[in-house]
Amino acid sequence: MIDNNLPNSSRVWIYQSDVKFTADQILLVEVRLKEFVDSWAAHGTDLNAAAQIIHNQFIVFFVDEQAQQATGCSIDKSVALIKSLQSETGLDLMNRMNISFRDPETIEVARMMDFQALIKEGKVTADTTVYNNLVQTKGEFVSSWQGPLKDSWHAQMLN
Repeated sequence: MIDNNLPNSSRVWIYQSDVKFTADQILLVEVRLKEFVDSWAAHGTDLNAAAQIIHNQFIVFFVDEQAQQATGCSIDKSVALIKSLQSETGLDLMNRMNISFRDPETIEVARMMDFQALIKEGKVTADTTVYNNLVQTKGEFVSSWQGPLKDSWHAQMLN
């Protein structure tokens, strides 16, 4: 799933779309991500970084901060790229109130209030696979980005 050789301690930022990317959007985003990562720097020092599209719905940035820390300015540049991609593609990539989950073979996205209603209706259960976009490192991304709701921060919604 992850296409990079960065260490598990690498920092992660995840942006999700409320819909799957079209083929044209994927081509555009892949080109823009490659251009960005190839020139991404912090205080004039290149970042050892990678970015990729996962499940045609998530954009994930990885930065090996053992080599060079991402600074506020360099992080701001990645956010500016995401905002630019939103404008160019019409995708919503910055809505942190959306929750992604598997139902059962496709990735669905619901607003947090709607997600809570799905739990109450029994359409989403403790065993439903959710995507935890709050993971901080590549290691956490690999081990717990996607998993059962009961094992994620989302579990607090079960009560």
